[in-house]
Amino acid sequence: MITKMNTLILSLIVILGAAFAANTQAQGTQSSDNESALVHTVYFWFNDDVSEEDHQNFYQELKKLKQIPQIREGWIGVPADTEERGVIDNTYDYSITFVFDNKEAEAEYQVHPIHLDFVETNADLWENVVVYDATTP
Repeated sequence: MITKMNTLILSLIVILGAAFAANTQAQGTQSSDNESALVHTVYFWFNDDVSEEDHQNFYQELKKLKQIPQIREGWIGVPADTEERGVIDNTYDYSITFVFDNKEAEAEYQVHPIHLDFVETNADLWENVVVYDATTP
């Protein structure tokens, strides 16, 4: 099950990266083979006792993270109501995908006061967090 979930999440990262590249080219920005990026994707699974109000507050807290200047692009998500297939894991509660220029920008994000406050304020809500970081080859 873990291997299937890892494969699914890696596939999602690749798809999001391709969508980002297509969007960048559609906007007239030329992409270079030398362009660097770090895609930081995080999945949150909540404790069983998390209320609907906690869910709403958590979403607002996630939106605050997008204010961190090192984030080039950012998405907040919940599981999509898509067709059930064996490769889809929709057991998480929220996800974020942030794109950074490089690993240094992502490292600055990790110690940014808004991020540190987010972790301190919300860590009691989640049972599990999984992070996938990918860079351009």
